[in-house]
Amino acid sequence: MMDDRTGVKAVRVCGAIFFTLLLVLFLSVEFEFYYDLNDDTMIKDILSGAYTGSPSGFCIQMLYPLGWCIALFYKAIPTIPWYGLFLCLCQFGVFYLIALRLLSIMQSTRAKMMALTAEAVLVLGLFLREFVIIQYSVTAGICMTGAVFLFITTPKTDKPSVFFRKNLLPLLLVVLAFLIRTRVCVMLLPFLLLAGLAKWFCEEKIFTSANFKKYIMLIVTALLCMAAVYSLDMLAYKGTEWSSFRGFFDARTKLYDFYGLPPYENNREFYDSIGLSRESYTLLENYNFALDDSIDTWRLEAIVSYQEEMAGQHVDVGTGLEDTFGFVSKNSVGEAVWLYKNQLFEDLQAIGALVSGRTAQLPEDFSSRSVISIAVIAAYVIYFCVCLLPAEGKLRLAAGLKMAGILTVRCVIWLYLYMVNRLPDRITIPLLMMELVVIAGFGICDMVPKQRVKTAFRAARSLFYILCIVTALIAFNGNLQSVESEYRNRAEADARWNAMMDYCRKNGNNYYIIDVYSSTSYQGAPYSEKIFSGKGIFVDNTYKNFDVCGGWAAKSPLTRQKLSRKGLKDIQGALCGTKTDNRTKTYFIADADKELGWLIQYYEKRRITIEPKRVDQIRTPSSAIAFDVYELKRKGV
Repeated sequence: MMDDRTGVKAVRVCGAIFFTLLLVLFLSVEFEFYYDLNDDTMIKDILSGAYTGSPSGFCIQMLYPLGWCIALFYKAIPTIPWYGLFLCLCQFGVFYLIALRLLSIMQSTRAKMMALTAEAVLVLGLFLREFVIIQYSVTAGICMTGAVFLFITTPKTDKPSVFFRKNLLPLLLVVLAFLIRTRVCVMLLPFLLLAGLAKWFCEEKIFTSANFKKYIMLIVTALLCMAAVYSLDMLAYKGTEWSSFRGFFDARTKLYDFYGLPPYENNREFYDSIGLSRESYTLLENYNFALDDSIDTWRLEAIVSYQEEMAGQHVDVGTGLEDTFGFVSKNSVGEAVWLYKNQLFEDLQAIGALVSGRTAQLPEDFSSRSVISIAVIAAYVIYFCVCLLPAEGKLRLAAGLKMAGILTVRCVIWLYLYMVNRLPDRITIPLLMMELVVIAGFGICDMVPKQRVKTAFRAARSLFYILCIVTALIAFNGNLQSVESEYRNRAEADARWNAMMDYCRKNGNNYYIIDVYSSTSYQGAPYSEKIFSGKGIFVDNTYKNFDVCGGWAAKSPLTRQKLSRKGLKDIQGALCGTKTDNRTKTYFIADADKELGWLIQYYEKRRITIEPKRVDQIRTPSSAIAFDVYELKRKGV
């Protein structure tokens, strides 16, 4: 017979599942789920086999063990969007785990309902876009925030084995985030470390053998798990081709994401020394570097080394790099502090405008990230009023140290991001999400019991709860309008991109190379794809007979495999080679009426005279011209 304790747990689990399914149902009815960027669709194409023709775990961005597992599911049933389902499962799974924990730690039914309402309202009000327009870096951040919240709110226990068992889920979430997006996981690890230190130093007796066993065992296990999956990833990519490509990939990432490309004319002597012509430099500028086999690992690493050397000598090569004790960045520490201060000042101004109803005074670039920043500031105020001020003695000191610790960690990470000038939403939103969740977790654990709180503070706490929910509801209305507007823009971009894919499918015997900037976005809306098609859960993951002329997968073994499937050796030769009956015909696709002088000049540098001849145009269902299709006619052949 089931005892009362087991029955209570079953009710909590069912309640959390029901609550999560309600959210999933609401979002599924009101919205369609999208991959956020073409980065996500590229990962999906590699895993599903749409890129090379067969599912592959070598998706480059995620660690291989996870990619290998997802690719296995695609091999079993290719028409199910396993990658998209996996990301959705991670995000809604974390939502469920947090809901279950809230039901476990809240005592009264009223408190449980308020906690679940607050979770739903905050998710829909602040992170609606992240739950319907999915980006794998954000998913890794959500896994990390879930891990930290579950760890902070784990009930106290003196037994190391019980402590480890209760924190097994947070441990698995950390490893999962590490597998999905290693850099995001590492960026957020300081918050996890802070949570661990806070939990350890809040023990009744800090330096006991039991505590050392509890925390050291958990830390060591986490590090061993991450080291194991990282070692498997390194082993998988150990082959000669992949090892060479990883070097190329790392140099490309430094060049584009962190350093920037030095202007050609100001650094012509250097470019001549590494044998990089003006025409090849133009390919690096417009990202179509896959066209040129001479743009290899050695040359990219040479450019990166040159920039680091010049920055160390305080010589400006045109990218404005700074050298701070051997750390090369786009901004100095002083500049980063100034930018960070301006951001905080703008957030405080926005709070004043919202509170006073002067929304017309909000800046033009006021975005969902700004709303989340305001919510984080509000969370600090709430924690200060309901946890720090009412506390006394050691409890007040502990709350103060926690607050100082969060502020210190956030300042260090934000200053780093401003120094490297790397602040896209897919990085900053997980950071803000983590900060908000850490404050919430500490707040739940440190909230002073009602009988010890003065009437004024009880009233203030209730008022802040109400303000929190009202603010989130207002934010939800604004966020809803923002998402609906983005959906309209994506619909226009979808019409163009889907028309291009349909055109390529109808001409399956040919092969198409797409100009990189023509394949990224349309009027600010990125070209992407829906996770689920309009025909139920099944989607089309058949081989795509087109590729972009650059990007992070360019020059990888997968790209060569994709070309060899069509009997092609390289892009340069494929585009301008002699067309015969038994040879795949290759065409170049670009935005309608896009200037292609750079392409002509590149071939002329190699003593090949070509004439781009427009042979077709790709139209949307509304008959609008989206892309031009070119055949590169080689003169003299």
